[in-house]
Amino acid sequence: MNIENLVNKFKSGEISVSQYTKETLEKIKENKYNAYISYDEEDSIKRAEYLEEKLKNGEELGKLFGLPITIKDNISYKNMKMTCGSKMLEDFTPIYNATVIENLLKEDAIIIAKTNMDEFAMGASSKTSYFGIVKNNLDTERIPGGSSSGSAVSVSSDDVLVSVGTDTGGSVRGPASYTNIIGYKPTYSLMSRYGVVSMSNTLDQVSLFAKNIDDLRTLASVSSSADKHDMTSILELYDYQKESYDFKGKKIGYISTESHLYNGIDDTVKNDYHNALDRLKKLGAELIEIELKYAKFANPVYNVVMSCEVSSNMSRFDGVRFGHQTKDYKDVNELFVKSRSEGLGEEVQRRIALGTMYLSANDGQKIYKKGLQLRTLIKEELEEYFKELDLIVTPTTTNLPPKISENNDDPLSDFRADGFNVIVNLAGMCGISVPVRDGISGSIQFIGDRFDDNSIINAAQGFLEEE
Repeated sequence: MNIENLVNKFKSGEISVSQYTKETLEKIKENKYNAYISYDEEDSIKRAEYLEEKLKNGEELGKLFGLPITIKDNISYKNMKMTCGSKMLEDFTPIYNATVIENLLKEDAIIIAKTNMDEFAMGASSKTSYFGIVKNNLDTERIPGGSSSGSAVSVSSDDVLVSVGTDTGGSVRGPASYTNIIGYKPTYSLMSRYGVVSMSNTLDQVSLFAKNIDDLRTLASVSSSADKHDMTSILELYDYQKESYDFKGKKIGYISTESHLYNGIDDTVKNDYHNALDRLKKLGAELIEIELKYAKFANPVYNVVMSCEVSSNMSRFDGVRFGHQTKDYKDVNELFVKSRSEGLGEEVQRRIALGTMYLSANDGQKIYKKGLQLRTLIKEELEEYFKELDLIVTPTTTNLPPKISENNDDPLSDFRADGFNVIVNLAGMCGISVPVRDGISGSIQFIGDRFDDNSIINAAQGFLEEE
C-alpha cells in the first residue's frame, strides 16, 4: 500500500477513513517500541469523521485525504502536547500549528500521534528522552538512532506510511539507516521552521521518513512551502518532479574506505557500501574518487556551532515564562537555576554549558569564530566538487545500530558515526538515506548541491528499483 492507493480507496469508499484511523490508533496503543509520547484518540476520530463528511458532500479533497501521519514531538500541533522529549515541557500544549502541520492539514491529512525523541533533539540514540528509550523494531536490543527515533520506528514498523521529523546533523538520515527505511533531509529553506522548536537555527531542517520514494515525494511536495513567518524559507514553491534518473554518464563522487574519515567503520557497513558502488557502476555511473580534506573537521565544527546555538535557544526555558517550575525556591535566581536543573536532562545541560563556554567574551569567542570559518571551508569545498559532479555518495552512518546495553561514557560519541551527515547540514545542502538491502545493514546517502533535491530523490528511486 502506498499513499496514492490508500487515498484512492478512501475517496472511492472502499476503505473507511474512520475505521482506518481507529485501526492505526490501535497499532499505536499496542506499540512495543516506546515510539510514541502522545496521541489524542478523540481528536483523530473527530478529524476522520470531518473528512468523511467532506467526501459525502462532494467537496474538493486534498492529496493526503485521510492519511494518518506521525509527527516528531518538537513540531507544534495545537491539538496535542509538545514535550520535545523533556520534563521541562512535560505538560505543555502549544497554541498554534507549525507551518508544516498547516500544510499537511490543508491536504486533509490526520495528525495521528507525536513521536518519542531525544530530549530537545539532542542525541543520536533515543537514550536522552525523558519518556524512555525507543527500541529498534528490527532488533529490540538495539537503538533506532536519534533524535527522530519514534518517527523512524513508526514507519519502519508499518504503523504509518510516512512521518515527519527534524534533522540537525543526521537526526532523520541516521535513524532511517538504522531502521532500514528512507530518510530525506531537504535543502535548508525548503521546509519552514516556523512552529518547530529550535535546537540549532542554521542547521535544523524539517525532514521526512517513508518506505518508498513516491510516498516521500508526495509528502515533500505538500510539506514544503514559502512562509512569511520564517525569514529563511524559500520565496517560491519548489517543484518536486518525478523523472527517470539515467545513471549513464553521471559523475558520482565517492570517498575511498581507506580514507581516515572511515576510522572505526563497521565491516558490514563497508561491504554494503562497496556493493552499492558496484550497483551504481552497473547502472552506468562514472564513479570518481574524491577527497574531502576539510570533512575531518566536520564533527568538531558541528559541535561548536550547534552548542552555541543551543545555548542561545535554550535560554527561554527558564521555568518563569513557561515550562517546568520548581516548587521550592527562595528567590528568582534560585527559581531559574532549580527549574532548569530539574527540567533539563544531562545531555541538554552539557550542550548549553559547552555553547556558553564557546561564546564566552573572555577569549573573544575565538572557538566559535574559528568554527564558522571552518564551516565556510567545508561548504566551499563541496560547492567546488559539485561544479564537476552530479552527486556524492557516502555511507549514511559508519556503524550499525548499537545495542541499548552498550554504555559509552564519551559524550561526543554520538557525533562520530554521523560525519557524512553533518557536512550536509553545515553546507545547507540536501541528502537522502536509502537502504542497500533488507534487515540490519548499512545504507547509503546521496548528497546533492543546494536545491538539487529532485536529483537525489530521483537517483534514490532509480537505485532502489534496480535491487
